[in-house]
Amino acid sequence: MSRSQFLFRLQQLDTGIDNAQNRIQEINRLLLDRTNLDEALKIHQELESNHASNLKALKIAEGDVALQNAKVEQNQRKLYGGSITNPKELEDLQLESISLAKYLHVLEERQLEAMFASDRSQSELDSAAAKLDKITRNMEAERILLNEEKSNLEADITALHEKKKRLLEKEALSDLSIYQTLRESASGIAVTLMIDSSCASCGASIPSAIEQEAKAPAKLAFCPTCKRILHPG
Repeated sequence: MSRSQFLFRLQQLDTGIDNAQNRIQEINRLLLDRTNLDEALKIHQELESNHASNLKALKIAEGDVALQNAKVEQNQRKLYGGSITNPKELEDLQLESISLAKYLHVLEERQLEAMFASDRSQSELDSAAAKLDKITRNMEAERILLNEEKSNLEADITALHEKKKRLLEKEALSDLSIYQTLRESASGIAVTLMIDSSCASCGASIPSAIEQEAKAPAKLAFCPTCKRILHPG
């Protein structure tokens, strides 16, 4: 195995480990993300509070109508019960009857409006509850899939580390310090393919002398632009 081939193989394993670890970090972030759920919970709580207020207003309106109906019935009993014969009192009762009926109509309109408001808020609350339930179920399903993916990635990382260990046991380690230094300075990619006389990482053209050096098993050649180790593709 040539020097660049060994390092390229090592690079593939390290890249696989890096990608898996990065994905695990993303999965952990997704598992902790409650943005949609918290927003749905907030909306549901606000609508729940609004509906409770509407129910309270409806109950008060119903009580007002019931009380007014009792006053009307009492007035009608006096007016038509025959116990009162004084014309002036009867006239007063008649005027009171008209006033009570008018106000009863006003209270009944308020009760109707309160009923409509309660129905609307109940419908909105039901819709928010259904949305909250859907989000909760989707999050649970996604959580199961993400945890399964995370477990698979952890197994992949273990397998890649084992392959890396076996690779390092077979080959000389003289180039590891160069490799590690480049990994740190070149965004984790120390070794890149050379394809059609060009660097696959930065696209720079590779002079023929460096190209020939890159193809020599016992030598390491570097891209003149990005400084990565070149491996013939």
